This record gives sequence, structure tokens and C-alpha cells, in this order.
Amino acid sequence: MAVTGPTSARTIAERTSTGQWAERPAVFERPPHDARGDGNSQIPSVTSKEARWREISTLFHHAPAAILGGDDRINRFVERTFDWLGLAEGSGSKGQRSFDGSLFDLARNHQKGTGRSGDMLRFIPSLYSHIARKFEVYRAPEDNSLRAWPPAFYSNNRLVPVPQDIIETAWNLMSEALVSTLPDRWRDLPFGIDVDVLVYPTSSLDAGRIQTLLTDSRLLSDSSGTEGYWSQLGHRIDAGKQRAAGLFKPKGIRDLFAIASLVPGFRRILTALNDRMSETGEGAVPEDFKVIAPAHIDRTRYITALMGRRDNLNTQVLWNGRWVSLPITDNAMALFPSLKLSSISDIPATIHRVLVHDPSGEAGIASQNITLTLAVVDPPAHVAAS
Repeated sequence: MAVTGPTSARTIAERTSTGQWAERPAVFERPPHDARGDGNSQIPSVTSKEARWREISTLFHHAPAAILGGDDRINRFVERTFDWLGLAEGSGSKGQRSFDGSLFDLARNHQKGTGRSGDMLRFIPSLYSHIARKFEVYRAPEDNSLRAWPPAFYSNNRLVPVPQDIIETAWNLMSEALVSTLPDRWRDLPFGIDVDVLVYPTSSLDAGRIQTLLTDSRLLSDSSGTEGYWSQLGHRIDAGKQRAAGLFKPKGIRDLFAIASLVPGFRRILTALNDRMSETGEGAVPEDFKVIAPAHIDRTRYITALMGRRDNLNTQVLWNGRWVSLPITDNAMALFPSLKLSSISDIPATIHRVLVHDPSGEAGIASQNITLTLAVVDPPAHVAAS
């Protein structure tokens, strides 16, 4: 049965009862060069009003994702966040520097020892390729007010607080999505909201260059190069462990694989075997696309929501053995369940991956790949302990 447009939550529920929808998920097709189009219309959609009827839970039982649209708060939230971070079009002409425009500011904003908050560079071969700003939204136990952690970030040598309207909108959007999804017995679940702004490269070539820059910078530790050599070697071993796939992935074996893959006599054979197992695990990758975030599930989240403005970036979810593209735009939220939700319900976590459209000769032509992520998580540690 052909699908010609977005489908409401009630329509998808009726169709899945016949099995028609589940048997015919959308197959990935090459999108237009501008990835900000309407994407794959066969991902079911839901309105804010339907969400109040707990329709998101219904959709998650039949599809790996849902699109929440028809809510003006979403576009205002994206616009406000981009303006705050200097990522909106025209910000540079006004003299505003974007949050990722200063390495020194990124370092000042980095939160040592945590991956949930602060600014960070994440460029690990075949695993991550993005610059990130992250903060957590929570209710303060002393007065129940909504706050952010960290509460402010450095920009041009001054601390700029996280705007309160961004904090409140992030909380309201995701708390409503959570209520629409949770089983009744978990309605009093304590939670927080993670807000991530991820700036991805527009080509795999640029990603590789940044990875090389970070790796080679370790060579400059001392004049003899001895300390730098061992530092770089450790980095290469860590990167090899991250790339391990298939039989090489179990703990202990991946350490041996990472070390052996640096030995000239074994490097080519082990790399070829690992790449073959990695491709098998990923499934087919469309022509002219490169995987920059491999297939995974979000283990520390209950629900993940994606918005943004992306020229040649594509997020796919696995649906009945096929990869389906999510429409990521600045006026709707693409929602999918994560592992923490599976631990308290019968809704499975969604496997997803990120690709960049990277045909030869077009590297660097696209202008912007920014994803804004909201996620329901456990409360921050300092709140949970109070």
C-alpha cells in the first residue's frame, strides 16, 4: 500500500493492526543534496495534542521513531538556541562569533571527566566526528525551579548564561514526550534533560584532517620527540580499540587487535578483516555516503529527540532489517526510544547511525551540519544525591 504523505498517530495504529505497515518500512533512497527537505514521509507523525493522548507510546510499539510536528515551540527553540550560540545565518556579519569559533573558549567550557556537559571535541576514527556543547536541565530540589548545568559558558572572555527560555522549552517539550510514553507505574520517574548541540563536518575528508591534527599534535611534547612518540602511540592504540568490530570487539581481544594492527606484517590483513566485519555489522551504505557515527543505541537515555539544520548529513534508524532515514528539520522533532526506556517498558531501543553525503569532488561544498539533541535522562548526579 503506497504512502503519499505524513501519517497521523491514529492512522498508523490502525494500519499496524493489519500488519501492512510493519511489513513495508521505507527503504533508504538517496536524498536531494539539501538534506533539510521533508526526508522520509513513512516515519509516522504525531501532533502535540495526540501526544497528550499517549500516542507516542502507541507509535513506539509499531515503529522505531516518530515525528512530533505542528508545534511552534520547536522552531522557536531551534532559532533561539542557534542565535545564542552564534550559529544562525548572518551571525558572523553582526560580529558574533559562534561557540565553536575559539579553541580557547572550548577549553574553558570543557568539563573534565564527564561526557554529559561542557564543550568538547570528539574526533575518533570511525566513531565520532563532531564539536559539541552540552548542558543538563533539571529541577532544583530546594525550590523546584528549572536550572541548567553548567549555568553559563565562556564566550569572548565573558561568561554568558544559558537563556532561561531555552531551559524551559527544552524541559517542557521532553517532559510532555516522556509522559506520552511512560507506563502508568512509572509516572513519578525522576529525570533530567540533556541538551546537546553537535556541529558535524561537511565531509569525511575534513573529519580525517581534524583527527590527524589532534593525533599529530601529540608529537610536540618535547624536543627529542620521545614523549610525543609514546603519547601518539597510545592514541593510535586507543583509536584501534574503538575501530574494532565483530570478533575483534570483545574486551581484551580488542586490545590485542589494536596493538597487532600497528605491526607492519599484520596491519593490512587485520585491517581488511576488521573492515569486512564492520561493513557486515553496518549493513549496506548508500553510494557516495560515509558513516561518521556507526550503528548504536543510546544507552543512558530514555527518549532521544533530534532537530537541526543539515545540508548533507543523514540519520538513519533500523526498521525490520532496513535502514530508514529520519527527516531532521528545524520545525519538528524526530523522537525515538533509547535503552533506559526499554528497561522499564516493552518498547525496544532504536538502533541508529549517522552518514555524511560525501561524493568525490564535492568535499566541503555543504555549508552547515548542526544537530540539536534533547534527551530524557536520569537526574544529574548532584541532584540525585541531594
